[in-house]
Amino acid sequence: MQINQVIETYDQGAVDYDAIMRRYWHIEREPLIASLQLKPGQTVLDAGLGTGLNLSAYPEGVHVVGVDLSHKMMDEARKKHVSADITFKVSNICNLDFPDNSFDAAALGFTLCVVDDPVIALKEMLRVTKPGAFIAILDYCKSQDPEIQKWQELIADSASQLGFPTGKIKWDALMDYDELIYNSKLTIEVLVDDRIESPNPFLCGCQLLLKNSKS
Repeated sequence: MQINQVIETYDQGAVDYDAIMRRYWHIEREPLIASLQLKPGQTVLDAGLGTGLNLSAYPEGVHVVGVDLSHKMMDEARKKHVSADITFKVSNICNLDFPDNSFDAAALGFTLCVVDDPVIALKEMLRVTKPGAFIAILDYCKSQDPEIQKWQELIADSASQLGFPTGKIKWDALMDYDELIYNSKLTIEVLVDDRIESPNPFLCGCQLLLKNSKS
């Protein structure tokens, strides 16, 4: 997916995004953010902030830096009720303009399945987070069931080009988290790897908790 194409799609779908997620991919965000074990005074990167579906789960006293490429998605995020301190920034998560070791933790909600190169994006998460930082991920992913994978292969081109609903959300229907976290040789420790399997190829997902194991 070309980056300009992704930005245009999410700008167009920004107003409808929350309703689409509630209808098709509604998952409570509190457990995801709670897994980061954030403490007052810490700073967390919300990468691919979108319309801010994670924001209400962040505790008071935490500083959240939310980055996204879509101005219109972030306009929707600004409408959310937030207890934490929040800074919004337009930025590409594959090329973040933050110094090394800037963040105590990071969260990504339905983000890596959208970017062109998930390995580069995750490398950036590791670069800008501190050693030992937790990285929480909630995402669509390739099923571990070969029969479901066949259906995902059939929808992959339409999901990445036309989107679902058409022109609203585009993603990689074959997003391979086994390859990303176990075979990419990144400096991560996998603490939690919960897969959400479904006979519906649109509904396969994962919730992961990674630890930045760089020295």
